[in-house]
Amino acid sequence: MPKSKLLGKRIVLKRLKPTLLTANIMFNVINKNRQHLSLWFPWVNIENNVEDTLKYLFSVDEKFKLGEKIDYGIYLNNEYIGNIGIFDINKKNKSAEIGYWLSKKYIRNGYITEAVGILEKESFLNLNLNRIQIKCDERNIPSAGVAKKSGYILEGKHREDKYSEYFQDIRNTLVFSKLKSDFNKKDKIK
Repeated sequence: MPKSKLLGKRIVLKRLKPTLLTANIMFNVINKNRQHLSLWFPWVNIENNVEDTLKYLFSVDEKFKLGEKIDYGIYLNNEYIGNIGIFDINKKNKSAEIGYWLSKKYIRNGYITEAVGILEKESFLNLNLNRIQIKCDERNIPSAGVAKKSGYILEGKHREDKYSEYFQDIRNTLVFSKLKSDFNKKDKIK
């Protein structure tokens, strides 16, 4: 079972539960960061009210019960500042993908890199995963930077694989990965 709370040096990851309070907090942060987030996340356009966010939280909870997805809120000094999740969990292949976003006022402080490190440790050690990937639009330099800084290897590029609503064109998607053996090597160096 994944832990409901994961502690970092500066941040705490808390599993998001489908409550009206959580939906309100999450929606308010999304709403304040709508322009910042819409660049890379088309889901921002369907998160129009607290009810939409609550529906999302219920859908994540269902996927959690099925062992397919775990979403964590990123908290700094008890303030919700963003989200990180592990999804497309495949128990047979022991693989999954990590996705994340952060409130604009907290970017460029290493919080996402720290959150990725916390979640990958939980995933490799407690969820028994062997491979984690991070995918992002080729133009999303900050997200690609987080993957590289976190020790993920660029495997390649999916050429013109998705339509970007924001840019109104077809994008390229970068694919980064880390294996449990890569994670174990990092631990041995420390």
